Amino acid sequence: MRTKTLLAVAALTFCLCLAPATFAQNLVTNGSFETGDFTGWTTGGNFEDSSVTFGGFYDYTGAQDGTWYAVLGPVGSDGTLSQTLTTVAGAQYTVSFWLASVGDDPSDFSAYWNSTQLLSLSDPNTGSNWTQYTFTALGTGSDTLSFSFRDDPAYIGLDNVSVTQNAPTAPEPSSFLLLGTGVLGLGGIVRRKLGR
Repeated sequence: MRTKTLLAVAALTFCLCLAPATFAQNLVTNGSFETGDFTGWTTGGNFEDSSVTFGGFYDYTGAQDGTWYAVLGPVGSDGTLSQTLTTVAGAQYTVSFWLASVGDDPSDFSAYWNSTQLLSLSDPNTGSNWTQYTFTALGTGSDTLSFSFRDDPAYIGLDNVSVTQNAPTAPEPSSFLLLGTGVLGLGGIVRRKLGR
């Protein structure tokens, strides 16, 4: 009976090692601005002429995801949006957001992971269509995602901001061979101890 229990536990452990973990949880609060405001975000710099809206606005027909989206239009100097996230030190993360812009001059948009610049655009132009930008970043335990922007004549659209932990790489086949050998060896020891 003890042998069967041990083998069942070993089999369950082996299956759990094979099962893919879920890492798709978005760490960003209100990343799609669905609260209708900037809840969860820290605003800074010149934040005038920046708001959350829905439906058609300027050259944009509506949100990329959901109902609401941010329109960012500080004049003369940059405004900022940021969030500090709790991460796992050493883990990789996918940073993603959608941008809509029409090449207004002057305008700029930048994205940062802590002090590392992920993106820097001057007079960005997506043809007023939502365009996704994706980057890989390394977690340190506490990380800040921030955006800096300016659009003197009009507005840049921002929506669907997400930071998700990447799944760890799959173990090498040799790791499974080693695990299987260990389970078989453990089963043999238990059999001998039970005298079977």
